[in-house]
Amino acid sequence: MINVLIVDDEKPARDELEFLLKKISEVTISGIAEGGHEALDFVENFMPDLIFLDIKMPEMNGFEVAEKLQLNNMVPGIIFTTAYDKFAIKAFEINALDYILKPFSRERLEKSIRRFLSRQKYERVEDFSSISKLIQKIQKDESFPKYISIPLGEHFKPILIDDIVAVSAEGRDVKIMTTAGEYQLSKSITSVDELLNNEIFFRCHRGYIINLNYIKKIDIWFNNTYQLEMIAVDEKIPVSRSYISKFREIMSIS
Repeated sequence: MINVLIVDDEKPARDELEFLLKKISEVTISGIAEGGHEALDFVENFMPDLIFLDIKMPEMNGFEVAEKLQLNNMVPGIIFTTAYDKFAIKAFEINALDYILKPFSRERLEKSIRRFLSRQKYERVEDFSSISKLIQKIQKDESFPKYISIPLGEHFKPILIDDIVAVSAEGRDVKIMTTAGEYQLSKSITSVDELLNNEIFFRCHRGYIINLNYIKKIDIWFNNTYQLEMIAVDEKIPVSRSYISKFREIMSIS
């Protein structure tokens, strides 16, 4: 039997997870905690085999709980439960960890339990080096803003960064091309590039940044370079030779 601790600050999530886990024959729920401090106390006293650990909690989030467990050499298995967006979830795609996206399903929980059972105990120590890398990755992703505000006379126009299709250099300024129109911004293209998540945005030319999600067509151009047709943008955008190797790697062009 696997002794499981459920950690979540929201009662509906705790109740749902408890209800579904009780249907899995290999699982015994040994404890339920409403927050990180309570979870750490429980682990120290009872040492469960496995923790279902929520990420978004007040006072101490799931990553901080995982770090504390690592520092104290307490090594239960950890399965994160999360409602994170797709970029955060991508960071979980490492063999040492698992995550379950809310809302839960019995099938997904059973898959995680089987994965846990297939692991050897000695591997659990290695989990925490992976957790540390994951925390760094998530914190980096979370450092990117969701909006950029364009000054328009006496007010600002907030632009959702996910709606940006491309950015082009216009002298010392930039042109922000979005799904809804174009805007001028008094920033250098390099400073704008630093604001953007490089999981989505790619500097394809000294004078251009593109949102990879809005590429409509890749045209072969001269000297083995490319021109890109972008959704909602009329002009074609070049990929210069300096960036071609990385672009091919990202787009899986052989």
